[in-house]
Amino acid sequence: MALWLTRLFAPLRLLPAVAMLVPLLAAGSAHALGTSDLDGLFDKLAEAESPAEADLIENEIWRLWLQSGSATVDLMVARGTEALRSQDYAVALDLFSMAVELAPDYPEGWNKRATLYYVIDDYEAAISDISQVLVREPRHWAALMGLAVMMDDLDRKDAALTAYRQAVAINPQLDDAHEAIKRLEVEVEGRGI
Repeated sequence: MALWLTRLFAPLRLLPAVAMLVPLLAAGSAHALGTSDLDGLFDKLAEAESPAEADLIENEIWRLWLQSGSATVDLMVARGTEALRSQDYAVALDLFSMAVELAPDYPEGWNKRATLYYVIDDYEAAISDISQVLVREPRHWAALMGLAVMMDDLDRKDAALTAYRQAVAINPQLDDAHEAIKRLEVEVEGRGI
């Protein structure tokens, strides 16, 4: 399992147009809860000098991201995450879908459901949900990593490279992304003379 996917669990084949939307989403709105706290944490994350320092900051960002503002939605996401871990995909889908319905502006509900869709190989649904995450939280490096992996799997190398670069611009400590960027730069842009 990829490191970025593992980190999604730590705190607890769509149109090319979606990938092209990612840069435009940077102007979208962030989740209202803890926005100023998140802004400061993202500034610190961009400047982190080690993976250990970045991990501490990432954990705090995840803590804030997991707060929907509704105890009911938080419980649905937590139980959905447990169901996903247990490979009870039908239950996880029901819980994440209810969370999205109850709190459509909550990015993490969309992200958890996107993760489930990725796990069950429904890339179209996963990418659709990732686009919803990025509208609500354009700095969601894990969603960008997921998008990049799926675009790469779908042989959409340009879109994959763009998404990896965006993820690294947000979170420079993403070793998997740096490795993928090096590989894709050769595949997409070729070797220099």
